[in-house]
Amino acid sequence: MKKGIVFSIFIFVALYASAQEQPATDFRKNEFGIHAGAVTGLGLSYRHWFDKAGIQITALPVKTDYETFISAGLTGLYAFHTGRYVMVFGYLGNHIFIGEESKDVYNPQTRNTETVYEDRLYYNFGFGPGFAFGKIVRFNLMLGYGFYDIFERFNMYPTGEIGLYFRF
Repeated sequence: MKKGIVFSIFIFVALYASAQEQPATDFRKNEFGIHAGAVTGLGLSYRHWFDKAGIQITALPVKTDYETFISAGLTGLYAFHTGRYVMVFGYLGNHIFIGEESKDVYNPQTRNTETVYEDRLYYNFGFGPGFAFGKIVRFNLMLGYGFYDIFERFNMYPTGEIGLYFRF
């Protein structure tokens, strides 16, 4: 009799403990959206989560008669906590920015304004924690530390990145 009671209590506790676990029903590993960040890129963005690791590609090419603007970012992601509505992750971002900008410069010798085209190339990278809020549409906030304009000046500043993604 005592063995039956102990066995019943054991089964009840085991079933109760397993009922507390949430089944993994959210298999959305792809995200598409818009993203703005100094160390992760600016523009349209695609993310793919493998398991805990992920990758983000962000790009925005713009070419007009007066300006060239190309932003491309490649970011590595790692999920520390994945909940139903909140995700906490870390990121390591790389961003290259290429541009050509026109400037009007006054020439005192000719007393005319001349248009001068200036090429720009910046490479930024940074790291930090990120937070995603939502289930199907996710708002992302990434904070951290960035290293800016590596080839020219090597500036170091805190950074903030923001994005809005649709998961599928």
